[in-house]
This record gives sequence, structure tokens and C-alpha cells, in this order.
Amino acid sequence: MVIVFGLLIAVPAVAQEAPDAEDRRVLTSAAMDDVVAGHASALDEQRVELARLLSQPQVQDLVHDRGIDMERVESAAAGLSDSQMEGLAPLLAKVTPLVQNSAGTVTVSMTLIVLLILIIILVT
Repeated sequence: MVIVFGLLIAVPAVAQEAPDAEDRRVLTSAAMDDVVAGHASALDEQRVELARLLSQPQVQDLVHDRGIDMERVESAAAGLSDSQMEGLAPLLAKVTPLVQNSAGTVTVSMTLIVLLILIIILVT
């Protein structure tokens, strides 16, 4: 009986102790703001990267040669949701260096990735 009574007194006291620095799992609002701002800035960078890709002469020639309306592509790209942009991020990461290093030539892999990006943009 004494043990039970001792536990009833000790458990609430232990539960009210301040957590150790390494045991804190609650995010402060400042930490949450930093995470959200970082996420938003990454998405903004991806949107800029997509706009830059679509403005490249090689990409515009590719779009024109395929009979695709570039204004429609740019309009659809501007309306992509955050989750759609996140889905395009791996493709953008692959094609951006190819376009930048292409020196005006279009490779098969660059063409396929750009066409895939265009399809995703226009279908979504």
C-alpha cells in the first residue's frame, strides 16, 4: 500500500519535470516558420528553374517542331501546384545540366526528359 501511494505521488512529479535539451520534441513556432520558408523557397527556385528551362532556345525549338503551343505550356506551368512541382523536381534536376552544357545541340536524353516534362505539365 505504501508503494502504491508513493507511485501516485512520484509519477505526476516526474511528468512535470522539464525535458532535457536532447529530449525536446516540440517544435517552436520559429522552427516551424523556418521549415515552411525553406520549403517555399525551394519550390520558388524550382518554378524559376522550370521557367528558365522553358525559355531556352533549344526547348522552344523542340516544342515548336512538335507542334505544341508554347503559350499553353507556359500557362500550364505557371498553374502547377506545389505537389506537381515537387514531382517535376527530379526531372528538372536531370535536364537542367543537360541544357546548360548542350552548347546548342539537342541530345536524345535531353529531348526525352523535356518531352516528359511537357507531357506532365499539359496533362496535369
